[in-house]
Amino acid sequence: MRRIRNTVAIITVLFVFLIGLGLSDNNVRDLFLGRALLFNADIRVFILDVGQGDSILIKAFNRNILIDAGPDKNLSANKLGSFGVKGLNLVIATHPHSDHIGGMVEVIKRYNPEYYIDPGIPHTSKIYRTLLDLIEEKKIRYIAPNGQTIHIHSAELYIFPIPDKVTSINNGSVVSRLSYKDFTMLFLGDAELEEQSFLIKTNREKLKSRVVKISHHGSNTGTDQRLIDVVKPESAVISVGKDNPYGHPHREVMELLKKNNIRIYRTDRDGTVAVLSDGDQYKVLRERGSLGERFAFIILQLKELVSGGL
Repeated sequence: MRRIRNTVAIITVLFVFLIGLGLSDNNVRDLFLGRALLFNADIRVFILDVGQGDSILIKAFNRNILIDAGPDKNLSANKLGSFGVKGLNLVIATHPHSDHIGGMVEVIKRYNPEYYIDPGIPHTSKIYRTLLDLIEEKKIRYIAPNGQTIHIHSAELYIFPIPDKVTSINNGSVVSRLSYKDFTMLFLGDAELEEQSFLIKTNREKLKSRVVKISHHGSNTGTDQRLIDVVKPESAVISVGKDNPYGHPHREVMELLKKNNIRIYRTDRDGTVAVLSDGDQYKVLRERGSLGERFAFIILQLKELVSGGL
């Protein structure tokens, strides 16, 4: 109880200080006033800053879902704790590359998910074999991605089917789409143009989303004009490491997003990116954004800590 009172006191002080700044940032002002999404968002998506990899926490109502766990053994698990997560309902490993499952074993050990999804593509890496052994040991229920809809109170997470013929690990990525009223967000894993062609052919209407997590860290093998025309995103988030050896995000992708007037957020520059929605509106908050955003992000993180998780 004392911890909660102290945290609330800190939030209050930070809020007063933020008011003192004049709330000159329109995005920040909207988080506190009107719909006050900072406090009233039913959906909170955190694209965690885990370096050159992916790790995405979805907090929908009182449910916690994790998509991937980054390249580092402990970083993703530590960050989940910093957002008040005590347990996970569902974990999705989009594909068995180490930059997406490097921290998954530690996540599962600490947060004991109820369900686990991966593409079921054979892979012989040590980390993947260890992960599967742990899933079996803990008797976590496995779900094969085959076009099912997972209901999260009034929200839905649609799991796209995997192509019948997978020519590469990336092109067998588990792709999913979160929807709640008028809010939609697409998570592409590392799906490249080949898998995207399959998705467009079989599930074109389900791909349209207001926010998209760009495929494969902004590689030019994962985003083209055809995808943009189908998804029609307003905002795009790229999960990418600073000064990575692959040149991600590629220049062609950045130019394409800018040409289509899509707002761009990057974890290498913005830190963890939070997407908050009440089902009608959504706001994006950057850990390393403007001064007002930084304080709002701290308040958001403290709120998640106070409210806790499973």
